[in-house]
Amino acid sequence: MRAELGGSAGNVLAILAFLGWSSAPVARLGDDVAGRRIRREFEVLRADTRFIKHEDHAHTPVVYQWPGNHECTHRFSFSCPFCGQKRGFAAEVGDAYCRTVLRQIERPDVFYFDRVTDWSLNLADNYRSRGALVVFEPSAVAVSASDFQRAIDACHILKYADERITELAAFDCSDVEVVIQTLGAQGLRFRVASDMPQGSWRTLAAFSVPRVTDTAGAGDWCTAGLLYALHGARSSRELNTPTLAASLRFGQALAALNCMHSGARGLARYEARDKLLALADLMEGRDPDAIWEAGDWRDAYESAQAVGRSSYSGVGLHISPRKPAKLCCELFPV
Repeated sequence: MRAELGGSAGNVLAILAFLGWSSAPVARLGDDVAGRRIRREFEVLRADTRFIKHEDHAHTPVVYQWPGNHECTHRFSFSCPFCGQKRGFAAEVGDAYCRTVLRQIERPDVFYFDRVTDWSLNLADNYRSRGALVVFEPSAVAVSASDFQRAIDACHILKYADERITELAAFDCSDVEVVIQTLGAQGLRFRVASDMPQGSWRTLAAFSVPRVTDTAGAGDWCTAGLLYALHGARSSRELNTPTLAASLRFGQALAALNCMHSGARGLARYEARDKLLALADLMEGRDPDAIWEAGDWRDAYESAQAVGRSSYSGVGLHISPRKPAKLCCELFPV
């Protein structure tokens, strides 16, 4: 069993930090083993951890990932396998902390959120007004309709998985500049509000890979790759169809590579960053179904894996298989 930070927000921020970005998570966590592990992993990634808030009366949420079956590679549970206790998410309280964040980080390039809370809405509204690109990636509508609509109104990019949200039809997304719907093994589709005819959907097929070990985190790699490409030398911040298609293709390449590894960020444990980006670049220009037929691409991938293994420096927190990671009912040093 391996313990590491997760969740869509945690994964996207950690992947971007791995790719060289300056990530600054804003989170309310417990002063417990799980909370300290999250901080330590972000520190290893050289993220800005000033805004990870530890509180004695809060509990850090812990989610357990288990092997799936022939239809899905994994499943999730909040229940501890040792004691049965559940550590779910707790909403943030008050806006005072947000004012501190807004004062110390005035103009980020991107603000990403996946849960609708008082903090996320406050930061999304403020950072949008300050010129940041706001990305909202919900997995469920678990709040009031008015708060969820406010989150939609605050974002430039709305991304969601087709099997996770069926209630979006009830909300007004007409002012969102880009809507992305992921379709699992079928790829994804997206629409750009400025397209004519307005809002027409464009589809990008998924890459075929020779083996699928675990699909956990694929969407998070796609999001991180999209943002990395949008703000890199490869393209611009302009949210038009060619730019979105190229940037999403890069994200899909990273997602496909991660599916061949175990864990939501398994790829980052084995691939050297520069080699990984070069691989995704090479994949991006190939036909999704024929990529593994290209001998030069296979050779490049095998070479990058070897380099990644030899240069792996232990980024992330990994527990010996002999000692299970009991994060809620047994305390042990980080």
